[in-house]
Amino acid sequence: MLNIIAKKNKRDQIIKYISDLLIEVNKLVVLKYYKDLESRQISTKSSEDDYVTIADKESEEFIVRKLKGFLEVDHYIGEETSYLNKNQYKSIKDHSLSWVIDPIDGTKNYIKGKKEFCSMISLISNAIPIATFIYYPLKDLLVYAFKGFGAYSIDTKTNKITNLKIQKTNISNVLGSGGTKGIEEPLRQLVLNNLRKHTNRLFIGSAGIETIMLASNEIQFVFHGRVTPWDHSPLDLITKEAGGCVYMANDKTEFNAFSEGPIIAASNYKIWKSIRDLAFKKN
Repeated sequence: MLNIIAKKNKRDQIIKYISDLLIEVNKLVVLKYYKDLESRQISTKSSEDDYVTIADKESEEFIVRKLKGFLEVDHYIGEETSYLNKNQYKSIKDHSLSWVIDPIDGTKNYIKGKKEFCSMISLISNAIPIATFIYYPLKDLLVYAFKGFGAYSIDTKTNKITNLKIQKTNISNVLGSGGTKGIEEPLRQLVLNNLRKHTNRLFIGSAGIETIMLASNEIQFVFHGRVTPWDHSPLDLITKEAGGCVYMANDKTEFNAFSEGPIIAASNYKIWKSIRDLAFKKN
C-alpha cells in the first residue's frame, strides 16, 4: 500500500491534513486541560504509574472522529481504547491500512505540568509504519516522515521546514534516554544496572520527544524495554528516515506492529551494537 504515499501531491495532502488536525486537537483539548486537571479527571491503567486523563480520552475521540473517511482508511487503533481492549491492536493484521494514535504521549509529564509531551499519529501498512507525525505543542514543532522519503520538522509558527539528518557521532560522546519497563525480572535489574553503570542516560518520559531528540542529534540512542505500535512506529520510521538505526534488541529484527521485547534506536549501527552489548552484559 505504499502507492498511497508515492506521489508528492498526496504526501502534501496528508501533511496538511494531519498537521492541521494535531494543532487543532491540542488547541481545543490538550492545552485546555494542561496545568488545569482535577484529581477526578486522572485515573490509572495497567499500573499505579500508568496514567490516563480526561484529556487523553477526549483528544483520542477527537482525532478518530476527524480521521474518519480521510484517505478512505477505516481502521483506527488508539492507545486509550487499546488499553480497554488488550487485543484490539492485533486487528491491524486484518486491515491493509490502519491509523495508530497516541493522543498524549508523556501523560505523566503532562499531569505534572512538564513540557515534554506530544501527540502522535502513524499510518500503518501491513504492520509496518509508512507515515508518522509527532506534534510537540509547547514548541510549535511538527516532526514527520514518510517511508522512503526522509524525515522533516516544521516550525508551525513560521512554516520553516528542516530536513532531519542524524550526524556521525563518536561513540565516546554518546548520550541516551529510555527505560527498562516491560523486561521481566531478573533480567530487568541486570539491564537497568548495566545502563546506569555504562551509559550516560536521561529519562525524558515520552517516546515521541525522545524520537525528536534523536533525529535532531540531541541524544544518540533510545532504549525501551517494551514496544507498542503507537509509541514506537514514530521512533522506528523517523529514526530510519533521518539516517539512524533501529532494531529489536533480542534478535536484531525490524520493528513492526506485532514486535515484542526491548528495542534500541541509535544514531548508527556501531552505537546500536555497543548499547545492546552493554545492556545485556553479564558480570
